[in-house]
Amino acid sequence: MAFKRFSLIRGDSDNYGVIFKRKDGTLYNIKNWTVFFTLKKNVDLPDSQASLQKIITTFSDTTSGTSGSANISIIPTDTIDLDLGEYFFDIAVCTTPDSESFTVLRGKILLEWDATRTIGTAGTG
Repeated sequence: MAFKRFSLIRGDSDNYGVIFKRKDGTLYNIKNWTVFFTLKKNVDLPDSQASLQKIITTFSDTTSGTSGSANISIIPTDTIDLDLGEYFFDIAVCTTPDSESFTVLRGKILLEWDATRTIGTAGTG
């Protein structure tokens, strides 16, 4: 399993794309999967106390998951009120309801400062 370090500016948009492939390179059909992105200050906190959690059950491809691709979109309101600093994150999947789950990526995200706090008001006043 990979361990990654990312940085993100508080209040900015970002997108994490994940492609699920078998060892031979063929793509998984993730149509009935659930993909979780969880961000926490402390890994021992329950998910209900996560700083941010995204749960993806629909996929953007026109073939309903056969591309093996999931997008995790971060929008400004997801992080604008979070404290600066280092967070733990993981991306996990549940392949069928009440079935196997796997952590496919984990790491740390450094949430960095932002100076502009008036998103959406560009060009006004």
